[in-house]
Amino acid sequence: MKRIGWFTTGRGPGSLGLFSTARSKIRNGEIDAEISFVFMNREVKGNQHRAKLIAMAEEDEVPVIILPSDGFRNDLKAKDLVTWRKEYGKAMRDMISQHPMDFGVLAGYMLILDPETCSKYDIINLHPALPGTYQGTWEEIVRRVADSDDETYGSMVHVCTPELDRGATVAYDEFPIDDLRRRFAGKEELASALRERQRSREVPLLMETIKMLTEGRVALSHGHLRDGKGKSITKAPNLSSAIDRNLKS
Repeated sequence: MKRIGWFTTGRGPGSLGLFSTARSKIRNGEIDAEISFVFMNREVKGNQHRAKLIAMAEEDEVPVIILPSDGFRNDLKAKDLVTWRKEYGKAMRDMISQHPMDFGVLAGYMLILDPETCSKYDIINLHPALPGTYQGTWEEIVRRVADSDDETYGSMVHVCTPELDRGATVAYDEFPIDDLRRRFAGKEELASALRERQRSREVPLLMETIKMLTEGRVALSHGHLRDGKGKSITKAPNLSSAIDRNLKS
């Protein structure tokens, strides 16, 4: 059984939904894994989504580790962000080291990981763009897609590396968007529609990717991907058909 480290800021319903879905699939046996710990970089501070997420983890006796980044070494953060990120990463690794994990999942985690953490652990991240295309926040990306001539859009799950959003792609989802271009002439309306379609498919994409890793169909080791026979994977699987079936059911 694989052990998963779950990293989240828990800011909103999306983060809560990702955790809740993964938890349900683990509890009903659809995903053969256990969540080793939940790491959160924010205190609850009245946020109902964080509070619910923590309550779910505690109900399952999953350790919740909180290290608020907004109060960590602010003197250093103001002077040297790169060094601050390294120091925060060291403190985080000290806290999670007591809880073994086979791989980590960034699910609504709003900090950039430091290079040492990326090198020490295999961690995957959900990114709202197709492989080899756009970097940045989802707000920036959907606007760029709306301004482009792209015929498709989608998301990917990739390995976290020191180079932001450029780790090996584990799996991705790609879907047509011509119908949205015909329906929405305004760029802001189109961007909003693109985000809504992408958002509705990102939870099943992440769950299907986690299933692949826990079932051994894809093995992740030191940032490299291999198939079930141990051969290097040069082209990540497109899971759009599985996601279509998931949404229909």
